[in-house]
Amino acid sequence: MKKVLSILFTIGFISGLCADGFEVKGIINSIDQNAKTIVVNNIGIQIMPQTHIKLDDCGIFGTDIDGKFSDLSVGSFVEVEAWPNSAVGNGVQNASVSYIASEVEQKCVSNRAY
Repeated sequence: MKKVLSILFTIGFISGLCADGFEVKGIINSIDQNAKTIVVNNIGIQIMPQTHIKLDDCGIFGTDIDGKFSDLSVGSFVEVEAWPNSAVGNGVQNASVSYIASEVEQKCVSNRAY
């Protein structure tokens, strides 16, 4: 019985991950302008034309503003919501891309620690 429950829990956990996608928070390590990819925490992420890019608290009075791929910069802190490359089925054949981004939120930090 314990084995069956363990298997069911594992299947439920994995399907929950797939249903919700993947979220990564970290610093942009590199950007490939031609391939429209970013690397965050050594994870390759493809940016698609329909990816929503948000610049958090960058506007007047600390409001969020919509951004473009060109607004992303190396060294910026981002929160990325993404799907596994294989789950999207979009034909991206880049082996270095593990995920396809649905949303990228770049944090604007005015008061840095150092």
